[in-house]
Amino acid sequence: MKRLCQVLFLVLFLFFTLSCSSTSHMLSPLALDEALTLEEKLLSFDIPKVQVTYPTVYYDGNAWRERLIELIEGAEDYLITSAFLASSSEELEGLYTALVRKAQSGVRVYFVVDGIGPFDMTETRYHLIPLTYLRDSGVHLLEYNPMSAARLVSGINLMYRDHRKFLIIDGKHLAVGGMNLNYISIGAPGEDLQRDSMYEFYSPSLAATMLDHFVEWWNEQSWETIERDDFAVDLQAADGLKAYDAFYLDQHPKSKKMSQLFGSLINEARHEIKVLPFLPFMDKHMIESFRRARERGVNIQMIVPFDKRVSNRKGIEYMAKDLLTMRIDLRIEKESEESRSLLHEKLMIIDDRYVVIGSTNINYRSFNLAYETALVIDSPELAKQVEAHFDELYSSTVPITDEMAESWRTFASYPRFAFGFIGG
Repeated sequence: MKRLCQVLFLVLFLFFTLSCSSTSHMLSPLALDEALTLEEKLLSFDIPKVQVTYPTVYYDGNAWRERLIELIEGAEDYLITSAFLASSSEELEGLYTALVRKAQSGVRVYFVVDGIGPFDMTETRYHLIPLTYLRDSGVHLLEYNPMSAARLVSGINLMYRDHRKFLIIDGKHLAVGGMNLNYISIGAPGEDLQRDSMYEFYSPSLAATMLDHFVEWWNEQSWETIERDDFAVDLQAADGLKAYDAFYLDQHPKSKKMSQLFGSLINEARHEIKVLPFLPFMDKHMIESFRRARERGVNIQMIVPFDKRVSNRKGIEYMAKDLLTMRIDLRIEKESEESRSLLHEKLMIIDDRYVVIGSTNINYRSFNLAYETALVIDSPELAKQVEAHFDELYSSTVPITDEMAESWRTFASYPRFAFGFIGG
C-alpha cells in the first residue's frame, strides 16, 4: 500500500507539472514554417546572433581544470563563472585557491552555484567541501534557490534550478559546456571522472551578450546590485580573427525559447541529426518533433549513456519504449570499463553544419524548469570535428530493440522514471 501511495503521488505531481509544459512550441507553426530561414526564426524568438572563434574543445575534466586555472590566473578585471554543482576537494584545492588569490588581488570574481550543490549525491559526496568560505575571501558567491524546509512554501518554484555552466573573463575569454566544478567533473581519477565537454572561445561578441543576460539575472537574485557598464568589453578585440555565426540562448524556467530553438533546428534538418541527450526524459512533443524529422527521411542517431547508478538507469530504461516510437537509430552504450565513467555530455549535430552545445539536456526538465545555456554554431569545420568524436562513441553502442524496451517497462521502474522526468 505504501508503494502504491508513493506512485499515486508521483503521478499526480507529474500531471500537475506537465500542465505547465511549453514544449508544444517545438511544433508551433513558426518553428515549422518552411518559408523562413533558421536565422529568421531564431531572431524572431529573440535568440541573438553572435560571432565566435573556432573553439578549443576539452573532453577530459582534468585537462579542463588545468586550463581553467590558467585562465583564472590571467584575469585582469573581472571573472564570472556559473556551475550547477560546485564544491572544493583535495583535488580541486588549486582551482579554488586561484580564485581566492584573484579576488584578493582586486579582480572582481562572481561565482554562481545552484542551491542543490550541498546535496550532491554523486561520488563527489565523499570529497565535498562547501564553498561558503569563498565569501570571506572577497568572492561574490551567490547560491541560487537553496534547498531548505523554510523554502517549501515556494511550491513549484522550488523545482527551478540553475543548471548553467559557463565562464567569462574580461569580456574576451569564455567557455560553455557541460562540466560542473566538482570532484566527478574535473577532479576525479579513473572511472569516477565523468566524460564531458567544455568549449573555450575568444569572443567579445558572445561575452557581451552573456554579460547582458548575467547582469540582469544577478540583480534579480542578489541584494548586491551591479551595473552592466562596469563590465567592459572591447568588441574590436577579435578583429582579424576568423569568426563563425552563432546563436546564444540563455533559457529561464517556464520560457518557451528552448522548445522553439530545438523545434526549429530539428525541422531544419534535411539528411542527418546526431544527438547526445544525456537524460532523454522526453514528453510527447519532443518525441513527435524527432519522429516527424525521421518521417521526412532524416537519419537520426541518438546515444543513451550507460549509467551505473541503478536508479537513473532504470528510469531511462522505462522511457525507452516511448523513445522507440520516434523510429530513429536509438543506441545505448555497452557496459564496459570506459562506459562506467558516466557520459555527461550534451551535443547535437545537424546536417554536418550546425553544432549545438551548452548545458541543456534534451529532456522535459531542461526545456521547462531550469536556467540553461545553448549555443548553436554554424561551422562545417567544427561539425566535422565533433562528428568524429560522436562516431567514436557510437562504435561502442548497441541498438535498443523493442524486446529490450518491453522488458525494461516495469511497474517497479515507474517511480524512477517519474522522478527522472521532473528531476533529471
